[in-house]
Amino acid sequence: MRDLESSAIDVTDFRVEEDQPRAGVVVVSVHGDLDLYSADELGDRLVDAVERGAASLVVDLSGVAFVDSQGLGALLRGTRRLGAGEGRLRLVVPAPEIRRVFEITSLDQVFPMDDTREQALAHGTPENGLI
Repeated sequence: MRDLESSAIDVTDFRVEEDQPRAGVVVVSVHGDLDLYSADELGDRLVDAVERGAASLVVDLSGVAFVDSQGLGALLRGTRRLGAGEGRLRLVVPAPEIRRVFEITSLDQVFPMDDTREQALAHGTPENGLI
């Protein structure tokens, strides 16, 4: 039987950090579980970055160990806010188990994914509509 204390959810482990490596590009790094308890915070941060002028977003999921449907919904919310445009939101997903979540939901067809932040940032330029 599981110890209830050890299974308690600690949402303080979730955090989001932002960086702006160049004009119009915001990198949002996510740490902790991206789930029901944290998805709204990420969605709000993505929307806020776009409202502040980000033309492209890189969401770095290197620090994420778990993603559920609410987390996926938060990423889709960010995509909708950016509007149409190839490569305007790229994901950094180095962990095979997290990448698999995108594959089984066919969201790997929606989100361009890279293994590293450097790859995501080098994938294109603002002039050609990519990051």
